[in-house]
Amino acid sequence: MTKYSLIFIFSAVLMAPTGSSSAEVKAQVSQTPAASPRAAQQHVIGEVTAIDSVASRITVKTDAGASVSITTNERTIYRRLPPGQTSLSAATTISSADVKVGDRVLIPGGAALIDGGAGPARQVIVMAREAVAARLEQQREDWRNRGVNGRVVAIDAARNELSVESRSRDGVQTVIVAAPAKTRIRRYAPGSLRPADALPGSFADIRVGDQVRVLGNREDLRVTAEEIISGTVARLVGTIENIDAARGELMVKDSSNGKPMVIALLPNTTIRQVPADLAETIGRGQRRGNGENLTEEQRAARRAARREQGERRRDDSQRTGAAAPVASGNQPRAGSRNPQQMMAAFPVITVADLKKGDAVMVMGTGTADTSRVMAATVITGDAEILQRLQRRGGGRPENMSPGLPSGVMGGGTGGDVDRPQPATPPRQR
Repeated sequence: MTKYSLIFIFSAVLMAPTGSSSAEVKAQVSQTPAASPRAAQQHVIGEVTAIDSVASRITVKTDAGASVSITTNERTIYRRLPPGQTSLSAATTISSADVKVGDRVLIPGGAALIDGGAGPARQVIVMAREAVAARLEQQREDWRNRGVNGRVVAIDAARNELSVESRSRDGVQTVIVAAPAKTRIRRYAPGSLRPADALPGSFADIRVGDQVRVLGNREDLRVTAEEIISGTVARLVGTIENIDAARGELMVKDSSNGKPMVIALLPNTTIRQVPADLAETIGRGQRRGNGENLTEEQRAARRAARREQGERRRDDSQRTGAAAPVASGNQPRAGSRNPQQMMAAFPVITVADLKKGDAVMVMGTGTADTSRVMAATVITGDAEILQRLQRRGGGRPENMSPGLPSGVMGGGTGGDVDRPQPATPPRQR
C-alpha cells in the first residue's frame, strides 16, 4: 500500500469519532485506487481499553464492537495525529508511554496481528482522547449555533432546495434549505438514530415527511447547507401483543390509533426499563405541583407567595425596561435532566425480560412498509410515564453527535411528524 493511500485511510478513520461512520470510511477507502479492499479490511480501528506494558500488549475495542489484543515491541513506531488533519506530515512521533486508555488508534494490518498471530505491530497511529473530546465539543458548539432540525414539507429538485418545517422559540417556521453540490448528505442507517452510523446518501434520497438535521449558515429563513442527515424517524407508544424472540420481533398495538406495528429488534437495538420507583416519584411531584394533600392555609400561603413573586417581577421589569417574564408551571428546575438524559440512565434489559401486555415506547427508523419499525431503542415501564416522555420529546433523535445536548436544533413539529412516513429505505453502500 502506498504512502498516499495510508494517509487517506488514516485521515478518514481517525475522523470517524467526529461524525464519519465506518461505512463511509470503507466507501472512501474503496474509492482510492492504491488501497485494495482486502488491505483496507486488515486494519484495527478503535479505542484503547487496556495497556499491559509488561507484556507489551494493547487491548482495543474496535468500531465493530470486538475486543482484540495487539502485541508491540521496541521497534513499534507510535505517531500522534491531531483531529482534522489529513496528512501524516502533521503527525508527531511519540513513545508507547504516551498512549493512554481511551485514545483512538489505527493499527495498519492489525487484523493479522491479533493475539500475536503475525508478530508485533509495526506502527500505531494515535489520536489522544482529550483531542477527540475537544473536537467533539467544537462540533457540538457549531451545531448549537448553526443547526436546524425539522421535517421536510416540500422538495424543489430543480433547485436542490428543501422546505423544512422547524420549531424554534418563535414558533413553527418554514426554512428553505439549499443543498449545493458540495453539501455532505447522509441517511439514517436502519434501526439507528446515531449520526455516526448514518450512511452516504444523495439529495434524491430525501423524501417529503423525512426528519432532517441541517448544518449551515442561515440568513433569516434560508440556510445554505454544509451537511444534511435525513431519514424516516418513527416513534410510538403502545402495548406488546406478541413476542417472537426467534425472529427478533415484537407485535405492538399503537396506543394512538390502535393499529398493530411490527417492531424489528436489531443487534444494535437497546432495550431499557423505567425504574420502578420513578412512577412514584413523578406521582408525588405532580401531586405537590397540583396542590393536592395541602391544607387550605397552605394553599392560601402558596397563592400569596405567587402574587408577591409576580409583583416583584413587574417592579424589576419597570426598573430595567425589560418585559416581565411569563409565569409558568412548566419551567424546568435547576439541575433537572432532559428526557434523553433521563432515559439514558434507565437500566438495560433483554428481550427475555419483556412480556405480553407490557407498555413500551419505541424509537427507530421507518421503512417503506409503514406498519414496520426498525427499533433503535425500546423502553418499557409505566404507560403514563412513557406517554409523558414522548410528549416531552423523549423520542426525538436529538443527539447530532455523541453527547450533543437535546434541544440544540429545536423540536419536532407535531402532527404526522411522529408517525412513520412512506419513504425509500436508506441506501446500503
